[in-house]
Amino acid sequence: MSDLRQRVRDRLRGELLQQGASSAFADPQLFAEVEALLRRAAAVGAADALLLPEVLGDPATWRLQTAMRYQSHRAQGQASLIIFFKRRILMPVFRWLFEYSRDNFERQRRVNQVLFACVQELAAETARLRQQLHQQGPPSPPSSAPDRFGT
Repeated sequence: MSDLRQRVRDRLRGELLQQGASSAFADPQLFAEVEALLRRAAAVGAADALLLPEVLGDPATWRLQTAMRYQSHRAQGQASLIIFFKRRILMPVFRWLFEYSRDNFERQRRVNQVLFACVQELAAETARLRQQLHQQGPPSPPSSAPDRFGT
């Protein structure tokens, strides 16, 4: 079974390289790591497992609002007439447009969730790499060996 997965991964990698994907994908091990990261990110089932929505703050500032509220700033008599017009005439048109767009909104929400998970995975990996660098100590200065021109 792992042989089959490897062949599928190699074929996918080859197709992506032919279509102009990053030349870094020429390395099969790097490609496998990138694919694993993206698969983990796509497998995140709930937005509750993500840190980025918490960092973004109040969901009202960044999440789409699809519910409509009927209100008017006009006087009571005029307001009731305008709200009636909105509910009985405009709302059926808006409802059709909303139903038409809702699938796209849902797809975009899912893509955003996967991208949030990818950013979270990359941030965690960056933090791990920084910890490893700090544990190793400061980098050693480059050697003063002569270059190829003898200088």
